[in-house]
Amino acid sequence: MPATSFLYRARDGAGKVQTGYIEADSLSAAAAQLRQRRYFVVDLRSAPEKGRSLTVGGLHQLLEKKVSVRDLALFCRQFATVVEAGIPLLTCLDILARQAENPRLRRSIEEVMAELQGGRTLAEAMARQRQVFPGILISMIEAGELGGVLDQALVRMADHFERDYDIREKVKSAMYYPIALVCIGTLAVGFIVTAVLPRFTSILTSMNVPLPLSTRLLMAAANFLGHYWYLLPGIPAVLFLGMKQLLRVEQVQRRVDALKLRLPIFGPLIQKMVISRFCRTLATLLHAGVPLLQALTVVQGTAGNHVVAGVTAAALENVREGLDLGTPLARSKVFPPMVSRMVIVGEETGTLDQLLEKVASFYDREVNAGVARLSSLLEPVLLIVMGAVIGGVVLSIMLPMLQVMSGAGINF
Repeated sequence: MPATSFLYRARDGAGKVQTGYIEADSLSAAAAQLRQRRYFVVDLRSAPEKGRSLTVGGLHQLLEKKVSVRDLALFCRQFATVVEAGIPLLTCLDILARQAENPRLRRSIEEVMAELQGGRTLAEAMARQRQVFPGILISMIEAGELGGVLDQALVRMADHFERDYDIREKVKSAMYYPIALVCIGTLAVGFIVTAVLPRFTSILTSMNVPLPLSTRLLMAAANFLGHYWYLLPGIPAVLFLGMKQLLRVEQVQRRVDALKLRLPIFGPLIQKMVISRFCRTLATLLHAGVPLLQALTVVQGTAGNHVVAGVTAAALENVREGLDLGTPLARSKVFPPMVSRMVIVGEETGTLDQLLEKVASFYDREVNAGVARLSSLLEPVLLIVMGAVIGGVVLSIMLPMLQVMSGAGINF
């Protein structure tokens, strides 16, 4: 493995700040070399590579695999295991960095190690890597450090991420078959329009047979595909990139998130998923001893839906003014009365975290059942739709042929 150049800022034995470059195989190795020089590391990061354009570097980071929920679940589970075994924190992180399959996660762990060697706490070090480590994980680790129960906090976070991953995978699995049906149907229609239809239309045109509107439309589509087929990959790509840029506008995101909750069939399922995430995240943080205001701030940032984030912001203001949490939830159209009542009871009895956990488990079961129902509903509906589309295409081709045969006196 070639050595990498790192830019450092450190204090020497006399307390003077020293800056410079150091070559090492990894961030942790660079920090170890600086310690051997009796330097106290203040900042240590990868130096920009000479002769390499920023565009290429930016493209490399863009194409680099993101840290998934599965990666975070595995990280927390392994971290909890080595911490519980009594291994020193830096050694734990070094083990995790060497075992991490995701390059971005590995690099972030190494950055955290360098920050720890600079005197920061684990939560502070991870907070500087928020593009990888979500707010809920940072808050849980902070609570675990303060309470001396870091391993327990990591176990709860591993459970949290694993449940989130399981739900996402069930939703994806339910969509595989419908997507496959749509793709196969689209290919079948494309083959009929581009390969079969031109042969029939050339015969019919030579016979001066008047073509129905549906056949003329299919012929126009076939001509377009024949002449401009190279635009087909570009059009979806342009639409995708345009939608991605548009969704970066906050007002558009808010409207899209509100629309998601009102969608027929899919809306109730999405609503149950965001309620489950809200309750589970808040319950996990409160159980770890995170103050309610801080917990709500984290939940607001990890809601995954602007409508829910807005309700959480209203609840945060309510709690900040000394009022209850349940009232803003009851006023919203997102949370059903059962959720707000459970929250109010939890606040009055001091069991808010336990009741939120029960609500989250209830909605997890509802999501699983909803995914199963959605899958069983989509399959026959898509079969009917694709059958109707393919049948319509075939009928548009056959109608002129039947007219010709009828004119020739051929009866069926």
